[in-house]
Amino acid sequence: MAKSIPPPEPSGRPYKTTGLHLPADLWELLNRVAFERARTKGGRASVSALLVDMIEKHRKELEKELASRWTESTK
Repeated sequence: MAKSIPPPEPSGRPYKTTGLHLPADLWELLNRVAFERARTKGGRASVSALLVDMIEKHRKELEKELASRWTESTK
């Protein structure tokens, strides 16, 4: 019988499920880093959590890029 895994604790933020089309080498890199994080920090391997961390780390850059493109398109 399969082991029952409880759902993750809600963080108060709404989530959306999506699919990503990535080159195999990048997916493998993300997967390996997620497993290494799980091994060293505990918990389960999560590429989604890794992507959230990466996006949060670069959030200001992404928002700045979006704002500059919006400004350019309104000129």
